[in-house]
Amino acid sequence: MVRRPTLDVFRELRSAENIVGVGKGYKIVRGESTDQQATVVLVKKKVAKDKLRNESIIPKKIDGRLTDVIEVGDLRFFNEDRTGRARPAKPGLSIGHYKISAGTFGAVVRDASTGRPLILSNNQAA
Repeated sequence: MVRRPTLDVFRELRSAENIVGVGKGYKIVRGESTDQQATVVLVKKKVAKDKLRNESIIPKKIDGRLTDVIEVGDLRFFNEDRTGRARPAKPGLSIGHYKISAGTFGAVVRDASTGRPLILSNNQAA
């Protein structure tokens, strides 16, 4: 089965009420992560199916992969001025060179051999 990029899935689902994000991960059952890959759908608030319009119900599977709905509340920017400077830098800020796509600042770490400070970021590949 061909799986679409996560961004394509989000574009399809974003018109549904309550959905604020889509990602990849592992299905969580009763608070425990499983080994089952899942399309993770982030919602402001979990709502019972009988309270949703049909087009807002998230299917049990998308592109053959299980779905997992996670309530995250309202998402907002840390800082409305996204081009400004933040001192000190805080984990979660968007960083990157202007000629490439951005990443997310995670932490300052030290190289085990040299002790040189490095930036730990994440992999945002689709």
